[in-house]
Amino acid sequence: MSLRKKVLVLGGMDFLATHLARRLVAEGFRVVIVANVPKSRTTTGNRSVEVLSGDLTNVDTWAALPREWEQIYLLGDVPTPRAIDADPVRAVRGQALAALHLLDWAGPNDKIFFASSGEVHADGVDAGVVPVPTDETDPVMIGDLVSPRSAYAASRLAAEAALLHGARAGRCRVVIGRLYDVYGPRMPVDELIPQMCLRALRGVDPFPVPGPHRQRSFMYVDDAIAAMLRLVDTPAAAGEIVHIGNGGAETSVGDLAKLVLRVAGVKARVVAQPPPRGSTAHRIPDLSKIRRLIGLEPGVSLEEGVRRTFYWYRRTMTSVMGAG
Repeated sequence: MSLRKKVLVLGGMDFLATHLARRLVAEGFRVVIVANVPKSRTTTGNRSVEVLSGDLTNVDTWAALPREWEQIYLLGDVPTPRAIDADPVRAVRGQALAALHLLDWAGPNDKIFFASSGEVHADGVDAGVVPVPTDETDPVMIGDLVSPRSAYAASRLAAEAALLHGARAGRCRVVIGRLYDVYGPRMPVDELIPQMCLRALRGVDPFPVPGPHRQRSFMYVDDAIAAMLRLVDTPAAAGEIVHIGNGGAETSVGDLAKLVLRVAGVKARVVAQPPPRGSTAHRIPDLSKIRRLIGLEPGVSLEEGVRRTFYWYRRTMTSVMGAG
C-alpha cells in the first residue's frame, strides 16, 4: 500500500467529489471515495483513487471502513433540485443519517469537513428576516416543511448541529462549510448553468430563463475546492461554520444567460419564465469570516468560469454525438 497520506471522501462520485479527488491527488494524497454505486462502477483508472461501494445511511458501510485518515470530507448525497422535489424523503434521510453515522464512527483526532449549503438561509431571506449578504451568525429558518427544499434545508441543519456539537464535545474535529452556488464542469445537466450551456449548444431560440431577476453569486468549483482544503487544515476554523462563495460578484440569472450566449457565440431572444418552485430571489454570502480565517479570495471570474464550463460541455456533447 502507498505510504502517501490518505483522504476519505464520503458521498459519491458526483460533481464536487470528482473535482475534490482530482485536487487531492494533485496535492499528493491517496484518495478513497465511498459512493452508493454498483461495484462494477468502482474502477477509476487512477491508482491514486479507490472507490468503495457503500450506502452512507447503512451502519454496515461504516463498520467496514478502515481508520487513520489525514482528512475526511462528508459531501453526502447532494441531489439536484429536481431530485429533491421528486424524492424528498431520500434527500432528507441521506443528509441526516450520513452525518449521524459519521459522528458515531469518527475519533477525536479525525479532521472532518462537512459540505453544507447556503440553502439553509433561503427561507429566512424570503421571509425578510435574514439580511443579504448573509453571514454565519444570521438566523436560520425553516419556513414550511411541506416544501421539499425546506425539508432538505432542515436536514442540512440537523447534520450541521450533530457534527458541530459532537466536535465541541471532543468527539472529532469539524469544519462546516456552507457552499453558495458552486458551478463548473461535470455538474448534473438539470442544474442552472449546465442547462444554459446545453440550450446554447443546441441553438434554442427563444432562450428560456427561469426567474431572470434572481440574484446570485456564482463560485467556480476550483475556488471552492481550494477553500475547503485550506479550511480543513486551519486550526482556527475547527468547530466553525464558514460561508464559501463569491461575495464580490453578484449577478442576475438573466445576465448570466446573456453571458452564456456570448461565450457560446449564439444570438437568441431571451424569454423570462417563472423561477423554479422554492428558489429564493436573493442569495449572496458575506465572506468576512473566511477572509479572516484563511485570507482566500476567489481567483476565477464568472466569465472565465462560464467559458471553461461551456467548453467542457461542448466537448462532452460533441463526443457523445460522435459516438452515436
